Amino acid sequence: MELDEDPMAEPDPLADWRTPYLDYLLREVLLTNKMEAQQLACRVKSFVIIEGELYKRSHAKILHRCIPIEQGRLLLKDIHGGVCEHHAAPRTLVRSTFR
Repeated sequence: MELDEDPMAEPDPLADWRTPYLDYLLREVLLTNKMEAQQLACRVKSFVIIEGELYKRSHAKILHRCIPIEQGRLLLKDIHGGVCEHHAAPRTLVRSTFR
C-alpha cells in the first residue's frame, strides 16, 4: 500500500481553518460534502462573531479569540522561547497561552 502524499508535508499556509466557520456564520454557506457540512453545522454553534473577529465559546462561557495557524505557532514559539526558556509540556504551554 502506497501513500500518494507525504505525511510530513506541511498544510497549505494560505488555507485558513476559520474560513468555513466564517462563511457559515456570515453568509450561511455550507461545504459541498454532506458529512462535513453536518459536522460544521454542529460545531458552529459554539462560535460567535464579535466586531468581525471569530470567537469560540468554551463550556464555561469564556470567549477565546480564534487566530490563524501561523499566528498560533508564533505565539506558542514566543511563549516557549521566552526569557525563562519555558520547557513545559504542550498542554501546560497552551494553558499558559490563554492566561
